Amino acid sequence: MALEGTLRDFSLADIFQLIGLQRKTGVLTLRSQEDVVTVSFLDGKIVGADSLNKRLEDRLGQVLLKSKAISREALERALAVQRETLERLGHILLAHGLLTKEELSHALQQQILQIIYRTFRWQDGDYHFAQETSVDYDQELVVPMPIESILMEGARMLDEWPIIEKKISDRTAVYLPTKAAEKVEVAPEEDLEELIDFEFEQAPLPVEEKPTQASIRVTPVEHHVLQLLNGIHTVDDVVRLSMYGEFETCKALYTLLNRGLVRKASRAELAQAQATLAEQELPVVVERVGIPWLAAVLAPLLAASLFLATKNPVNCLLGPAPTPLPHLQEAASFVRLWGLAQILHGVSQLTGSYPDSLSELTQQGYLTSDQLHDPWRQPYRYVLRERSLLLAGDGPQRRPSPNLVIVQSLPSGPEGAEGVKGVELASP
Repeated sequence: MALEGTLRDFSLADIFQLIGLQRKTGVLTLRSQEDVVTVSFLDGKIVGADSLNKRLEDRLGQVLLKSKAISREALERALAVQRETLERLGHILLAHGLLTKEELSHALQQQILQIIYRTFRWQDGDYHFAQETSVDYDQELVVPMPIESILMEGARMLDEWPIIEKKISDRTAVYLPTKAAEKVEVAPEEDLEELIDFEFEQAPLPVEEKPTQASIRVTPVEHHVLQLLNGIHTVDDVVRLSMYGEFETCKALYTLLNRGLVRKASRAELAQAQATLAEQELPVVVERVGIPWLAAVLAPLLAASLFLATKNPVNCLLGPAPTPLPHLQEAASFVRLWGLAQILHGVSQLTGSYPDSLSELTQQGYLTSDQLHDPWRQPYRYVLRERSLLLAGDGPQRRPSPNLVIVQSLPSGPEGAEGVKGVELASP
C-alpha cells in the first residue's frame, strides 16, 4: 500500500513512526508552499535529508565556518576545487586535511536534523514515501539515526516554539545586551543541567532582582547569542549567524529576555547603530547586478517629480528657495527618503537584487547627487544586508534621527525581489 496523503490527515510524527516501526527503506518526500524536503531511510533509520530552499551541500560550508571548524580562506579554496571537479564539498575538505572525519560527520548530522526539525512545524502539505531496496547516502560520514530520539526532540520543540514565538514575535527586531549582561560567564559543565532544564511557565528570576550577584551564569548557547547582539543584527540575522540551530538560538534569546539580560533596541539606538555601520562601510552581502534598462521605466516618474518639485513648498533640495522651518525640512527629508526606498524597491523587482550603493543610481544617470542628500546637505545612509534594507538620515542638528529611518525586510526567496514586503516607516 502506497504511503501518501496530506499532513492534515496524517501527522509527520505518525509517518516517521510508521516507517521506523516497519523498518522501511526508501525516500519520503514532503511538499509545502514554503519548501520541498526529502528524507532518506535505511531499515527504518534516517540516513539523509535535503531541502530545495536550503540544500545540505550549500549549507555545509557556512555551518563549518560558523563553528570555526575551518577558516574562510580554506572554505574558498575548497569551493574553487569543487567548481572544477564537481566533488562533494565534504570530501574535498577531508582530502586536503582541512578538517577531521569526526568534525565533518557531526556537521552533516546536525544539518540533517535541522532540515527535519523545520518540517515538524509545517501545518499543511503533502507527503509521499517511495519504498526502495536501497538508498544512496554517504556511508563513511553518516551514521543511521534512530527515529525515536528525533521524534522526542521534535515533540519538545513543538511544545516550546509557541511560547518562544509569543515573546519573540518580530523576527526583524533588534535586541541589545543590558548592563546586567556585563557580568555573565559560562556556567561550569556540572551546573548546565540546572540552567537548561527550566520550565517556560516558571522562567528564571530576572537578574535585576539579584543585585548582590558577583556574576551571572549562562549556557554556552546563551553566551554565544549574546556575542551576536551588536545593535545591528535582527533576530533572523542572529539565527543565520549562530553556530547553533534555529530553535536553540531562539530559545537562548527567549531565556536571555526572561532573565533581563537583553532588551529591545530603541529607534534612536537603531539609527545610531546604522549610522556607525554606514560610516564603517561594511561590505554588502548581495550579488552585484547592473541596472541596464531602469531609465525607461523610471524616467516618467522622475520627470514628473522634478517638474512638481519646484511647486512643492517643502522641497528644499532643488534650487534656491526660502529656508523653511526645521520640522518642515525634516518632513521633506522623510518624503525624499521614502521615495528613495520606493526606487530601490523598483530596482529589485526589475533586476532581481538591490544596488550595492546609492551612488549607482547617480552613476547610471537616474538620480542627481542632490537627490541623495538631505536639506542640510548631508548624504543619506543606505545599508543593504542579507535580510534587510535600511535608509537613514540626519535631523536638523546633523545627528542621526530616529524619525528618519526606513527599514524594509527582504524576501527569503532565491530571486530576492519577488514578494517584497512594504516599507516600514519609523514614526516619531
